Order: sequence, then C-alpha cells, then structure tokens
Amino acid sequence: MTGYEIKRAYERGPAHFMSMSFGQIYPVLKQLTAEKLARREKPEGGRGSVRYSITASGLATLRQWLFGRREQISSRELLLRLFFSPLEDLPALKESVEAFHQDERRQLEHYRETGKWLREVHGKNSRLAMWELTLDYGVGESQARVRWAEQVLRFIDELERRKK
Repeated sequence: MTGYEIKRAYERGPAHFMSMSFGQIYPVLKQLTAEKLARREKPEGGRGSVRYSITASGLATLRQWLFGRREQISSRELLLRLFFSPLEDLPALKESVEAFHQDERRQLEHYRETGKWLREVHGKNSRLAMWELTLDYGVGESQARVRWAEQVLRFIDELERRKK
C-alpha cells in the first residue's frame, strides 16, 4: 500500500477513535522500513508511488503487540488491538479486555468516593453543582466503557462456545 492508501484505509476504520495524519504516517513507515518490519518498493524507473508491505518480522512484531500482555492498557490501544485482530484470535485478547473492565469498575468506585467526599466536605459550597456535573461526565464515560467491555467479553465467550 502507498502512504496515501494507508491513510484512506485508516480513515475508514480506527480514525473514529484515534486520528492520524500524513505527518505521522511517513515517519513511521520510514522507521518500520529501517527496522526491517516493512519493505519499501519503488516502481521501476523511479516514477509512481512508493508502496509498502509488511515483512515476516513485521507480522511477528504486530502479533506480539496485538496479543502480548500489558499491565495496563488504554482504551485507544485496546480498540486498536481489537480492530486489527483476526476474529479467530479474538479470545487471546480476553485477558486484556477483562483487565480494562476491572480498571473502569475501579474508576467508577473512585468517582463514587469522590462524589461522597464532595458532598460531605463541600456540601454548602455554591460550586458543588458544577463539580458534580464534571464528575458525572467521568462517571458516564466509565459506565459506557464498562458496558462496552462486558459486550466484548460476551462476544468472546460466544466465539469460544462455538469453537467447542
């Protein structure tokens, strides 16, 4: 694929949760080529678009990133890993999704404790309503992430049942 084709394909996929520019693509392609994780193929005669393809080493590195263990994983990284994982390999991400789910449940508990503290310590403060509104935003995001993780875990469980 050319850098342009990579950008266009990305815009139809993960761009809805993580943007990327041409200013990011070409330096990464240069780095991947230098590390022999991608191959740069220039057309004969020097005219035309430069094409890139993944090497066997690049594919192994990608699989290691997709399915490797991490202590913590951000929502964006988890989404990228899910997006680029083959369906048959999705169960290998179950542990990462479970960890993400637990992190978000802990975050919800933190928000509950913070809300309780705000009401106890600042119950008469005229700004309390504003603080609670901003806290509610975080609660809503975490609740959505918990529901999403539960949906993914149900999907993975169903895949595993079908395999048996």
